[in-house]
Amino acid sequence: MDVLYTLRVQARYSRWANAQLLGFCDTLEDDVRKRRWMGPQGSIHGLFNRMLLLDRIWLGRMLGKPYGHRDTDQILYNDYGLLRAERMRTDTEIMNFVQNLAEPNLDRQVTFTLEYEPRECTLQLGECLMNLLHRQSTQRGQIMALLQQSDVEPPALDIVTMPGMAD
Repeated sequence: MDVLYTLRVQARYSRWANAQLLGFCDTLEDDVRKRRWMGPQGSIHGLFNRMLLLDRIWLGRMLGKPYGHRDTDQILYNDYGLLRAERMRTDTEIMNFVQNLAEPNLDRQVTFTLEYEPRECTLQLGECLMNLLHRQSTQRGQIMALLQQSDVEPPALDIVTMPGMAD
């Protein structure tokens, strides 16, 4: 198994897992999605928003098209329907980007400035993608924890439940 294959599976899985989680959250009232829960995570809506904003920042870095934003806590969409649609559109964009990569591109240098600690950083494209996809997993876990606080059983997101994985 090579790195590019792993990144492609992870991008496909992330899009699927985000869709499952969003589909589940569709059944919740807006006040439940926006309720501030115990802990540093904030709200379900806020976590989806932050994941989307950070994905756009990282994708912009990798594409050489910086994503303009005020700060990393900026609310992109107050309306859940718009947030959901943009999350799915961005997941498809990420997946297509990864699917169209060739192995040599993973070593391409990506230089950017950190927002929270103004300094220049350089990573390889593959490292940027690994960061983006890993962070999504972390934020999905935080959303799952908030759902459990709301006394609802969140959906199973194991990769073996993704269509086409364990047939």
